[in-house]
Amino acid sequence: MTAPDPDRASVSTANAIAGGMFMAPVVQARKVTGGIHHHFVPHTPPATPRQLPRPAPHFTGRDTERSALDAARATGTSMMVLSGITGVGTSALAAQWLHAQTPSADAQLYADLAHMAGLRSEAVLQRWLRALGVGRAPARKADVVGLWRSLTADRDVHVLIDGAVDAEQVRPLIPSGPRSLTVITSRRLLWELAVDGALVLPVNPMSRRDAVRPLCAVAGEPQAADDASLPGAEALAEACAHLPLPLVITGARVRARPGRRPFTFPARTAGSPPCLPQEHARMAITDALTASHADLEPDAQRLYRTLGFLPARTVDADLAAAVCEMPPAVADWLLQVLHDERLLDVPGDSPEPRYRMNDAVRDHAKALDADTEQEREAALRRLCDWMLAGARHAQRLVTSAQATLLNPGPVTAGPFKDKAAALAWLDGQEEDLLPVLKAAESAGWDDLIVGMVDAWWPYFLHRHPYELWIDAHELGVAAARRTGNAAALRQMLASGAIGLSARGHITRAVQWYEEVLEAARAAGDTRDEGQALLGLGACHLESGQLDRARQRLETAMSLWEACGYPRGVGLAEITLGEVALAEANPTAAREHLASAQNRLNELGEAYEGARALALHGHARARSGETAEGIAELQLSLETITGSPRWHARALEWLGEAHRHHGDTATARTCWSEAADLHESLGRSTDAARLRALAVGQ
Repeated sequence: MTAPDPDRASVSTANAIAGGMFMAPVVQARKVTGGIHHHFVPHTPPATPRQLPRPAPHFTGRDTERSALDAARATGTSMMVLSGITGVGTSALAAQWLHAQTPSADAQLYADLAHMAGLRSEAVLQRWLRALGVGRAPARKADVVGLWRSLTADRDVHVLIDGAVDAEQVRPLIPSGPRSLTVITSRRLLWELAVDGALVLPVNPMSRRDAVRPLCAVAGEPQAADDASLPGAEALAEACAHLPLPLVITGARVRARPGRRPFTFPARTAGSPPCLPQEHARMAITDALTASHADLEPDAQRLYRTLGFLPARTVDADLAAAVCEMPPAVADWLLQVLHDERLLDVPGDSPEPRYRMNDAVRDHAKALDADTEQEREAALRRLCDWMLAGARHAQRLVTSAQATLLNPGPVTAGPFKDKAAALAWLDGQEEDLLPVLKAAESAGWDDLIVGMVDAWWPYFLHRHPYELWIDAHELGVAAARRTGNAAALRQMLASGAIGLSARGHITRAVQWYEEVLEAARAAGDTRDEGQALLGLGACHLESGQLDRARQRLETAMSLWEACGYPRGVGLAEITLGEVALAEANPTAAREHLASAQNRLNELGEAYEGARALALHGHARARSGETAEGIAELQLSLETITGSPRWHARALEWLGEAHRHHGDTATARTCWSEAADLHESLGRSTDAARLRALAVGQ
């Protein structure tokens, strides 16, 4: 053995890495004797949103309007309103001009309000926030508007809002930063926005010369625009009221008939009475759409008409195949045909090949008389059945263990390979859920409504769309009442009350739970009775009525123990543990929570067991066993990440435990992460409280 070196023994050494963020791998070691290899995946930042529709390939003219927009921008105007009648080309002008303004913009965002009837401003902002990298946007309007304004305060964000209805619909969507730019199109003047500093610019039909140019270009005869020997082009442009939309569609019609000499159509009869601009525009659009429909093959015509009267706002090949009873490949091809004929649009923010029919085209398609009422009803039923089948398969994949109207059983083959794919499909159908439910209500299909609302439980549980959750359950409750199905009514009330409670509507949630309780007792359904008592206990806990909460929960436990429902007993014990913690009695809380955890883990309920573990860790930390509590909280976080609300709660408790342990830096990190989660859920009060803790206030 070599003797120690006395000189070295007296030297104190340290091996530390100082600083904050390292942009490359770092090795900290006493001695390196061989090669070191680093294998890592470089970080890929989120893509910069570029959602603007592409410029129209045959855009021409509009020099006066573009000059007015340029002049307003040069003087610092950050909001432009382009107004005009249907087909006048406000959208094309807005996209063309904005593309010229935004080569270096931080983000380009787009919302097509004209094609999304009833879409709330908070829903638009939630999509935009996700595009800007916000993982979970708040649910409440005030919170999502506040976050949007905060994120855009120092950014150069360019926004195109297409098809606005009124000023109040637009104002929440305007970015707050002085460098940002907003362009709004509308059929209405929207003069109210001039109060906000907007340039309100009416857009009129094109001049005669300018109108001929896009018509000839799309028709494949651009030289005809300067050919005086073809007066038919000018006549055709006039028949289209010099409106870009019918001009382009008519040009495409001319090009599709190569056997006919271009622009030999007869001019309008001399002396014919003039029409009002609005009437002429509608007539021109209708004529062009009718001609396009007539040129389609029969299957494409049928799909076009069907999409016109269906309540679905977006369509993909699977939906089209289901409603028209054709192979998906054929449906996909026909959708492309309709898109090529300008009868369908592709939403700018759509990640998948989905199509949308605008209002003018939808009105035209709906007015066609080729289908009987029975055929239309059959197509609507196929849409509802397709949507229900997809939701049912998603339900089996995502929440098969939870009590719903769905009969338990193994997950059969279906369109989704895993839970993530199932939830993504539900995301894509979100805006169609309420229109489809309302159409089913008009058709008198109450059983289908109840089944559909129940099947969307995974979406409500994981995405927390509280307003949609409540609105859908309102329809589900009404439908269940009409059917006289007592069990279905109890299910609708109970699952709807969860959404009401989470949204803060405690009084109404209690009313729904009380109705479930009364009906369950009348039916002798012990399990539903316990479920109502559990919900009431949670509501009383939320409102601070701890004695009433304990009474309800203990009664639920007794009922479930008697009928042999151990899962319910465990769930009631968890809430009893929360009641004990609210009473500052961590010892009693630990007893309830330890029992709940053991019971639920034995049943294979990993998520529910993790909830009990998180609360148990919180109780241990409050009892002075800080290190043990931290360990249990950290372990629970590995399982409850799927629930943003419970993840946030566990992070808050973990931060509290770290603070008691003297680790303030880690505590603040936990509180900051918890605040982000609460904000994504629309719980602004909790988010503000935790942010104050995170900064040491």
